[in-house]
Amino acid sequence: MVFWGDYTGLPSSYKGWNVFIDGEQNNTKTKFAASLQKLLEWLREYMAVDTVTFLLPKEQQNLGVYASIGLEEEIEQQIRIPIKQGIAGRIAANKKPMIVDDLSKVEVVSPVLRQKDLKSLVGIPVPLKQDMVGVLHVGTLESHQFTERDIEQLQLVAHRIGLMVTDAELFNVE
Repeated sequence: MVFWGDYTGLPSSYKGWNVFIDGEQNNTKTKFAASLQKLLEWLREYMAVDTVTFLLPKEQQNLGVYASIGLEEEIEQQIRIPIKQGIAGRIAANKKPMIVDDLSKVEVVSPVLRQKDLKSLVGIPVPLKQDMVGVLHVGTLESHQFTERDIEQLQLVAHRIGLMVTDAELFNVE
């Protein structure tokens, strides 16, 4: 179950973003996947975006799409993003957020981003254990200018997802 609250005492930019996922439901990979899917659906609606994608480290120097709304073909095609290449790969390598207002002007590794004609994207690293990072990104089919506030909001969600990944012990998944 996903709970969102507006808690006093939080900086104003974080109000409404205190994320709680019922921990007892996330102790297996299957339950984690169901909770993550609900969270991604909520995030897509809340941020009014067309795509939400979460990638995890795979095969040493690559990221693999673990969950996605709007770019499910990346999972079906088992797209791998090399660390340091493309948007997600650069986010993972630099461990810094990235805003791309016009995707047609940047290198992308996944052909699905071009096939879907995604226009704008914001992505952030998701801290995991042992200095590993995943990537969470959201995108739009219409041109959009993402802001630092969007990054802040995604960072709160990413922090919670990182804790969920560690709890579900997803690092053994291939």
